[in-house]
Amino acid sequence: MAIDKIQSESINLADNFAFTGTVSGAGGVNTPAFFAYPTAEQDLANNTTVQVVLNAELYDTANAFASNAFTVPSGQGGKYVLNCGIRRNNWTSDRFYTILKKGSSAIFEMDSYGKSYSTNNGFTLQQLAAGDVITLFAYQNNGSTQSIHAGSASTFFCGYKIIE
Repeated sequence: MAIDKIQSESINLADNFAFTGTVSGAGGVNTPAFFAYPTAEQDLANNTTVQVVLNAELYDTANAFASNAFTVPSGQGGKYVLNCGIRRNNWTSDRFYTILKKGSSAIFEMDSYGKSYSTNNGFTLQQLAAGDVITLFAYQNNGSTQSIHAGSASTFFCGYKIIE
């Protein structure tokens, strides 16, 4: 016997279901989504917080990434997964910070110790509102200028919406 309609009161959520047709309304599309990265190495002066130059994109579903920042589009507030990574370019520095900012306030910080070509990579879940501007920054305190590695596999900032 085929069932044309199932009412939520009659479903046992512990059961397994094998669907042979199309299921709609389940899950989300996880947009807007973006992935940005630098195409050239960037110098970081000692003891200075510097915005990372992200001048290339792998994708930007809502054209919401511009001028090195992601701006939440109108009507797209909600919870977002934000991920970033910054790779050192053969540093001699012992301390390095990766910072995501919403406006001028830090919403994610990661510091690390280490040298050479190590990468700071992390993610955060954030409630964002339309118009919020998210940017990626770096800081190091080696005593001299250091540079970060370019390319989408080395230094990047990406994110996507997961729920309202």
